[in-house]
Amino acid sequence: MKKTAIALAIAGLAAASVAQAAPLADTFYVGAKAGRATFHDGVKISEPNGGVIRSSVTYGVYGGYQITDNFAVELGYDYFGRAKDREYGKTVGKHTNHGVHLGLKASYPVLDGLDVYARAAAALIRTDLKEYSEDGERTHSLKVSPVFAGGIEYNLPSLPELALRVEYQWVENVGKLKDKDGSVVDLRPDIGSINAGLSYRFGQTRAVEPMVVDKTFALSSDILFKFNKASLKEGGKGQEILDGIYGEIAQLKAAQVNVAGYADRIGSDAYNQKLSQKRAETVANYLVAKGVAQNVISAAGYGEANPVTGNKCDAVKGRKALIACLADDRRVEVSVKGTK
Repeated sequence: MKKTAIALAIAGLAAASVAQAAPLADTFYVGAKAGRATFHDGVKISEPNGGVIRSSVTYGVYGGYQITDNFAVELGYDYFGRAKDREYGKTVGKHTNHGVHLGLKASYPVLDGLDVYARAAAALIRTDLKEYSEDGERTHSLKVSPVFAGGIEYNLPSLPELALRVEYQWVENVGKLKDKDGSVVDLRPDIGSINAGLSYRFGQTRAVEPMVVDKTFALSSDILFKFNKASLKEGGKGQEILDGIYGEIAQLKAAQVNVAGYADRIGSDAYNQKLSQKRAETVANYLVAKGVAQNVISAAGYGEANPVTGNKCDAVKGRKALIACLADDRRVEVSVKGTK
């Protein structure tokens, strides 16, 4: 067997591909393939002005059981190809081979979804020899021949059930034919072929990368609370907004929720700290009552810290006008992290 040719074929094919997902253990697959076969060694050449067409189409079907992520048992049927004996431009003989094979396929992932594999099998091959002449004969034989193959398998990114296969296959020493007188014909060629195939994998699940969610909802305290109060307004727009935030949290896995309360600069630091803490706890308790697990939510008040109005209200006169100007500082922020 021409091991160097097989190695080069595998290396070249592997360099040309990128990847997606590997086969799953304890699943079945089926597939079909087609390619080009070439006969090597032992092919009879007619004389005079004879020649042999050594290449032909090859095709096959196969099915397998994925024992583990790296090993599968595979059964298939191949039309291994046909060589034609030519004389004076006419076909004077054909050497045809087809049969079933059973073997073991070992694969190794080189990238995410791109496997390099090797396959060894035993094939029961029927070889037919047909000669076109006055005393031409037709004979056939059944013979078990070793089959070796190597290649790559690439999973389609958007369709995990489908996988492309490209391989080089070598069949050793096919046929053992006899003449009419019972003598053995020395006509036992090797057949090398390059095939491309498509497999369907049953039970293959799509690997989905979890989507990371990291959102912060900034809510005006004036929507949630009356001025200087820490209890939610009954039936107000604020509750509708919190219900929407809960809906976002409910869709997440491994959710983490942080509620931060802030106050404006009107009043003492201690009072504003206490008020912002109560407001944060009120919002957190509302979300817990809706269904958020208590161990994934926290509440903290930051008082007058982190104002967002800057100095835009410094020149504002009058208490009502100042309260209205500082509205953006009176807020509750709900930070949500998790995966979908």
